[in-house]
Amino acid sequence: MRVALVIAACLFATPLAAQQQIVCVPDAAAADEASRNAGEELAWQGETSGGVSMRFYLGRDTWTVFFDRGGQWCTALSMVGKIKKDGAA
Repeated sequence: MRVALVIAACLFATPLAAQQQIVCVPDAAAADEASRNAGEELAWQGETSGGVSMRFYLGRDTWTVFFDRGGQWCTALSMVGKIKKDGAA
């Protein structure tokens, strides 16, 4: 939950994005900074089969995913979570 609060405090949401609980930052550097402020570091980057670039961040107990949305990097509450340490799926 701490990560969600930090990201919500750090990021700018447009009215449409707010309705969808999506928050965006202007570029990848801003996504990196927001994640660092939440205690996370960039773990890997990838691209979906549809060509959407993704950035995956990991912290000690948390994770966040950002996706490229027309040059802005966005995340949502459904793309932020806690790492399960017990191995349970």
